[in-house]
Amino acid sequence: MSSTSIGEWRELAPGIHMVTCEPERVNVGLIIGADAAMLVDAGSTPEQGAELLASAQEIAQVPVTHIVITHNHHDHWFGLAGMEDVTSIAHENLLEEPSTATREFADSIGLEKFPQPSATFSIAKGLDLGGAFVEMVHFGGAHTKSDVMVLSPGAAVIFAGDMLESDGDPQFDETSNIKNWPTALDGVLGAANEKTVFVPGHGDVVDRDFAFIQRAEIGMLYGNTEMLIEQGTKLGDAAEANEWPFSRATLDVALPLIYGELEAVGIKPRRQLPISSL
Repeated sequence: MSSTSIGEWRELAPGIHMVTCEPERVNVGLIIGADAAMLVDAGSTPEQGAELLASAQEIAQVPVTHIVITHNHHDHWFGLAGMEDVTSIAHENLLEEPSTATREFADSIGLEKFPQPSATFSIAKGLDLGGAFVEMVHFGGAHTKSDVMVLSPGAAVIFAGDMLESDGDPQFDETSNIKNWPTALDGVLGAANEKTVFVPGHGDVVDRDFAFIQRAEIGMLYGNTEMLIEQGTKLGDAAEANEWPFSRATLDVALPLIYGELEAVGIKPRRQLPISSL
């Protein structure tokens, strides 16, 4: 397994910082109020989590009392196991059906028990850090079943977790709800303006236009796949049957998932009968 490290913190807005953690290139946020501070995500391993918390404490100059986990993939979550004396917040589905890759990573580092959040919520939760109010919201399953987007309205910064990606294509796995993903993004896009900064789970920060485009691309992926199925296109032919916004590697994961989602509600390719001549 590659060694872990954290980069240099950089300020996005007054009291809002981010850092990138290796080897997964995951973005971690820090929101600082007058009384307390909150981390957004925890890094990949208990050791990285402990280092991250200590580093955040140096930057914050106030107690780092809380951490919110954006979803249940290991690179955002497992660092929580190395953090002490913080209140951790996550969506109530955090411990429900982690992906196969997440379970395999836990085994690879000898993590016998998944980190447990101190508190969970269903739809929304707010926290006042002392002049810095943080909103945590869940708009249904999308990238995973436990996605949380973290808003700092006063600073016009939104931590999107892996709901947005600028370091490559969005990532899909067996826990994704691809149909609802664009709708979930709409929940924060409606609150954004031309000055809003989005922090994706991986990659450089982006603006509202980028978020709108990626939302449209995910919607196109789902909608065009449904159209192909209704036309009778088999899964094995779907990647070549359309112009797609994502790489072939991404399609090889996403298309079977969408075919499965649609088959679950009775939509599947039907055999096209030849038209007989009269």
